[in-house]
Amino acid sequence: MQRGVRSAVGVAAAAATVQYVPSTVALGQWTRLRALPGDLCRWRGDGGGVALTFDDGPSPAGTPAFLDRLDRLGLVGTFFVLGSLVQEQPDLVAEIRCRGHQVETHGHQHRHHLARSPRWVHRDLQAAADALAAVGVRPRWYRPTYGQATAATLLAARRRGWRPVLWSAWGREWATTDPAAVAATIGRRLAPGAVVLLHDNDAFGPAGMWKVGLDALDRVADDLHRRGLVAVTMDQLVP
Repeated sequence: MQRGVRSAVGVAAAAATVQYVPSTVALGQWTRLRALPGDLCRWRGDGGGVALTFDDGPSPAGTPAFLDRLDRLGLVGTFFVLGSLVQEQPDLVAEIRCRGHQVETHGHQHRHHLARSPRWVHRDLQAAADALAAVGVRPRWYRPTYGQATAATLLAARRRGWRPVLWSAWGREWATTDPAAVAATIGRRLAPGAVVLLHDNDAFGPAGMWKVGLDALDRVADDLHRRGLVAVTMDQLVP
């Protein structure tokens, strides 16, 4: 009896390890690693461009402002959108695509995956897929919320043919109100193949966060030009 109990506990512990240990893949943003074997998760591209990516939209306030600024600066970006917000703002998704940018998925709800079961993760990704399908988008790239990717996250993404991607340079707009500081933080990791993270919605961070990132874009554009780097979409960065 005791042996059976110990065996069951051991199996449960092993299952928990398989589920939660992969969340450490977020550490890849602080290394030179471009991707895990089999493209299980990616932080950088193999080409010479830079992918500017924007999370947590679409937002009726932030997203149009970013689209206008990108147009003015002559930059292209990739928007990782939440399915729940796509359902509320389908026209904004169409506008993103109409302006020549790429739309990918950020899941359906903005929740921590470490606290969710594999079944919940599967349902969340399916809901995101359904929301985007309703507006004519079939995503190829997937960014887990909060950069948390458990075994269930990676498996559910792979089953849908999605390529998980995190980032190699981020603005950390939630930690400052100074656009120059955001641009400087990005600039320290700006290099060929970089995946840059900013946010076009402040619903999951400090109020006004997206405005800080928006005002940092001009400096980021100057930095790209100075280094001879070109902004590209995720599909262009990693065909």
